[in-house]
Amino acid sequence: MKKKPRALIDAFHLFQALTGIRTYTTQLLKGIEALDSEEIEYKIYPNWRWVNETQFLRGKVNVFKKVLNHVIYFCWKQVCIPLLILFKRIDVVITTDYLLPFFKFNAKSVTVVHDTFYWELKGKYNPLWRQYFITSIRLGLDSRTHIITTTEYITEKVKKHVTNRHELSVVYQAPNDLIRVENNSLDYQKIGLPMGAKYFLHVGIFEERKNLKLLIRSFAKLLENEFYEDFYLVLAGARGVGIFHDDFQNLVRLSKELCIVERVIMPGFVHSDDLDSLYRSSFAYVFPSKEEGFGIPIVEAMKTGTPLIVSNQPALVEVAKGAALVFELENEASLHDRMIELSDVETRSELIRNGHLRAQDFTREKFTDQFSEVIFKVVEKSISG
Repeated sequence: MKKKPRALIDAFHLFQALTGIRTYTTQLLKGIEALDSEEIEYKIYPNWRWVNETQFLRGKVNVFKKVLNHVIYFCWKQVCIPLLILFKRIDVVITTDYLLPFFKFNAKSVTVVHDTFYWELKGKYNPLWRQYFITSIRLGLDSRTHIITTTEYITEKVKKHVTNRHELSVVYQAPNDLIRVENNSLDYQKIGLPMGAKYFLHVGIFEERKNLKLLIRSFAKLLENEFYEDFYLVLAGARGVGIFHDDFQNLVRLSKELCIVERVIMPGFVHSDDLDSLYRSSFAYVFPSKEEGFGIPIVEAMKTGTPLIVSNQPALVEVAKGAALVFELENEASLHDRMIELSDVETRSELIRNGHLRAQDFTREKFTDQFSEVIFKVVEKSISG
């Protein structure tokens, strides 16, 4: 009987992964576990459910743990994975966190590039870490590597900044599994809102590229409109990681300067148990980001029937695809005008309807099927080559 080709999926980065990459990997692995593949035998290392639950390397960690993390991460990538390839007779190794091992012993490889921030946003990363990370990524790519990207936009970015000598495929990912709460009962007090308050919503890490200062300024102007005079702005999410990223204090300072600090609510990280109702109870979701590789909250908003406003950043426009109002990036007046438009009932209804339709393109089943199709093509070439 002919042996099934074996694909190894690296799940080690879930020890410290946050936000988008963590969602991408967990949704993919859940889909792979449910997939009855007759063509490929998938091997996932280490036990991803255990790794995903541990808090050992998440949150605020001391210097010792940070150094330990980097050492273990390097050893896993450059020693453990190559050994697994050899002893488990792996045909293709898959990483969802950019980095492939240097030595693959003739196995094909697939890696996922989520964005090109490391190449473009130089001032937002420790220069030594950035150089090490970029060098490691490039050393892991070889003539038998296939790259998966999150959007067509990122595909073009990869060709420009990373490599134009490798095959690339776009695979749209699935969002988090939001937990539907009975009767849509948002705990307003827990979020820090008056009972029944109307609010605009943003969910995401507090980084400068998220462009939340523009959103706060537009919201301050919006409060002058009679229809919106009682509204709030909820900015949910964790603080940026490290001094190179965190924009939290700047947002607090701006809210105070504009005298709207009581209207800008920052509840911190919102657990998945509360996220569905937070979306559904909001008046609209606003995504003003300067740079994104995908934009998971867009799909979460569409799935929960939340009207959307996005900047004209290409990845966001690509994912929303006609299911959002679009404003000109860095144009405060343009964002203000789109927010005003949402007072129209017909506009809101159309956005919700289009959002539900577009959200059907981002299911876990479609994500897993498209990802597996790429892997199968890579394995076929490996066997025939």
